[in-house]
Amino acid sequence: MTDTAYHEVKTCPFYKLSPLPYENACVTVGNFDGVHLGHQAIIKRMVSEAQARNRPVLVITFYPDPADFFQQGTSVNYLSSPREKEDFLLSLGVDKVITFEFDQEFAGLSPEVFLKGLKENCGLQTLVVGHDFALGKNRTGTIPVIEALGETLSFSVTIIPPVESGEKEISSTRIRRLLDEGDVAEAAKLLGRPYSIDGVVTHGSDRGAKMGLPTANLEQWRKKKLPAVGVYATLVELNGRTYQGITNIGYRPTFEKQDTPNMETHILDFDGNIYGERLVLNFFEKIRDEQKFAGVAEFLAQIERDKNTARRIFTHDKS
Repeated sequence: MTDTAYHEVKTCPFYKLSPLPYENACVTVGNFDGVHLGHQAIIKRMVSEAQARNRPVLVITFYPDPADFFQQGTSVNYLSSPREKEDFLLSLGVDKVITFEFDQEFAGLSPEVFLKGLKENCGLQTLVVGHDFALGKNRTGTIPVIEALGETLSFSVTIIPPVESGEKEISSTRIRRLLDEGDVAEAAKLLGRPYSIDGVVTHGSDRGAKMGLPTANLEQWRKKKLPAVGVYATLVELNGRTYQGITNIGYRPTFEKQDTPNMETHILDFDGNIYGERLVLNFFEKIRDEQKFAGVAEFLAQIERDKNTARRIFTHDKS
């Protein structure tokens, strides 16, 4: 299985959705990229209220992202793969996640057709959405439109207020901006967990191993967003254990000039053959920008300083 196949899920064309065995369902609809604290607030409230009434909770999402679909040929990166998104939503107590295929047909759906489909096939009884939510072709399904359709189709609408951090609304766009700045620590606060990237360890140039500095090169999901170029303190999950590490995202200017950024991780105090293994990188803090060094000795001396910095970061984090 390729890493792309591992991270993607089976999507469903809207018109091919078969009736599901749900009644009086509590449903929410959205992109939910990253499943950040704002998303989690919606889901947790839904689950809490629905469980008290013995009602199922359904999350309706879609793939690809509308921006990805309409801007084909441009680079659109995601905070979470479809599989990561589905797994995390289910971990919050959701009964089912339905990922619709976002295609031209889906993009052209009217709010009425879409919501009628959810009523007939998903047992929609309560629709839970954020304060700025809109759906349907050209986002014509605003909150007032949805509430009017609710009266016609017999479902209620619950509006969740925005979740803020630092007097600013938490959003996927805000988190992407923080990652572009290399501020993975602040991004973690908005996500409610460290930003993570996982993938299969593949063979790289093996230059690091020859210098006594073995690194793990990841084949990650190709659409996953990378933090800004630089060196980061990361916690590495591998075969059920967690290790400290330092991860470099960059162009390897000391040894070669690459056209696209590469990501490689040195796992501290670890020696083992992990080619072909899947590991998870959790980004905790940026240590420094990427640099070009005069030679191998200068490079290795800086790496030792980076290791010590990472250890101090994790010691402080765990105290």
